[in-house]
Amino acid sequence: MKNKIRYLVGNDDIIKGAAETPALPMFSDKAVGFLSELSRELLAIPGIREHLDVMSYAYWIRKASLEQARKEFVRDDITRIGRGVAFHIAPSNVPVNFAVSMTSSLLAGNICIIRVSNKEFEEVDIICSAVKSIFQKPEFAEMSRYICIVRYEHSDEITAYLSSICDIRIIWGGNRTIEQIRRCPIPPRAIEMCFADRHSVAIIDAAEYLKCATDPDKGNAFISDIAKKFYTDTYYTDQNACSSPRIVVWLNADNNIEEAKRLFWNALEKEISERYELQPIQAVDKLSMATELSMKKDGVRLTRKGNKLFIVDVEKLTRDVMNYKMSGGYFFQYSADSLDDIVPIMGKMCQTIAVFGIDKRSVVDFVLQKGVRGVDRVVDIGDTMGLEFTWDGFRMIEAMSRVVYIYER
Repeated sequence: MKNKIRYLVGNDDIIKGAAETPALPMFSDKAVGFLSELSRELLAIPGIREHLDVMSYAYWIRKASLEQARKEFVRDDITRIGRGVAFHIAPSNVPVNFAVSMTSSLLAGNICIIRVSNKEFEEVDIICSAVKSIFQKPEFAEMSRYICIVRYEHSDEITAYLSSICDIRIIWGGNRTIEQIRRCPIPPRAIEMCFADRHSVAIIDAAEYLKCATDPDKGNAFISDIAKKFYTDTYYTDQNACSSPRIVVWLNADNNIEEAKRLFWNALEKEISERYELQPIQAVDKLSMATELSMKKDGVRLTRKGNKLFIVDVEKLTRDVMNYKMSGGYFFQYSADSLDDIVPIMGKMCQTIAVFGIDKRSVVDFVLQKGVRGVDRVVDIGDTMGLEFTWDGFRMIEAMSRVVYIYER
């Protein structure tokens, strides 16, 4: 088994000794110090701005940012410590995700064994190289016992072994991936966190959008800004992130809604033409998916078709519409009279609601009122890819740690 594992950070001894490595208190000085140094190391790399996701991660783990998070999570009346060994299975669609998962786990106080995708990503290499560089510094040498980043071909043997020694297993991936990994048992007291297939929604108040878009002083700048933000939410990860909206819902539609749609999509198309490269097979797949949906559902029409931008209008939202999703610039579009119209797609699979011109609190209140089983976060358009310590309804650091308490009568 040893020869089947490729170590990007750490070695076989780290894994063998993981069960005996002491857990750390939540937000330990050791973990915060290491992550702060990692931030400095990454931000000092020449040309780091060419890797926006790595740069965003580095800013997220700055000392000041971590200290602010410490104030939110650490309480005088509750003591938390890491659960022990955390086995992370990172996804293949968002390169920096492995580091985000690692960060929450380290701050929780765990020893991290992370399996990254076999896909070669420069972002993964950059972060791993920085981690190894920090471990060469005497003041951070001890932290080398707490991080092991590996690659291996799909192997039930290796996954079963790493699962057998973990105290918490964190799986990022599609439903099939989760089903396959769950065949490997974890110890009786171990817990599991799964981040499965999800979809996300963008909701735009059509009247408010058009009001801003037609402002004689700021209209053009506004239209361009919203297009850039929506591009970041969607095309930056090729819509592969679960937080990337796959449907645009227009609220408060009136006779001018078509003008709002035209301005929005035209601006996005301009942004795409300047920044996005499409793989030929994606265009074929998008057309095939739109055709399949139109054959199975009434009131479906392809209103805008370009190799880089497909817009599929639907007259009615049903629970299964989002099953006909694709990546690479494939969007559903729907005009709603109220939020009640979109309840069918707010089930368990719905993760993020991105809004413009709508009060976020009102969306949360609607979720509570309807008791929908999905919707874990509500953000502004442009913020769906934001790095957070709360994800898919989990307060990550708390879920990855345990409480040690004193009982008094």
